[in-house]
Amino acid sequence: MSGAPFDPGLQPERTRLAWQRTALSISIGALAFSRIEADALGPWSWVCAVVGAVAGIVIGYWSRARYNYTHRTLKAGSAKLADGLLPLVVALVVFGAGIVAVMAALAGNAAT
Repeated sequence: MSGAPFDPGLQPERTRLAWQRTALSISIGALAFSRIEADALGPWSWVCAVVGAVAGIVIGYWSRARYNYTHRTLKAGSAKLADGLLPLVVALVVFGAGIVAVMAALAGNAAT
């Protein structure tokens, strides 16, 4: 995206970087989880890894689009900014990952 930043404090840019770190953390966390829980979940661990990696990629792409929209909106002087759908999706992904982790822990305890 070309052009000078809207905010001299670069708040939208910092927010974009935070979303990128979140997307990267979700992807790497899913891959690490699949490696750690491979014995307990078997082939399902790779399904979790793929789903988590895809979720991270989608969140990263979405955060870039959200930043571009915010940048254009602020430059144009409009007050209509992005909705809260991206944070909701991230919260649901993290909640789902937590449920899978609890189920994997319970499955590991039941197997021993």
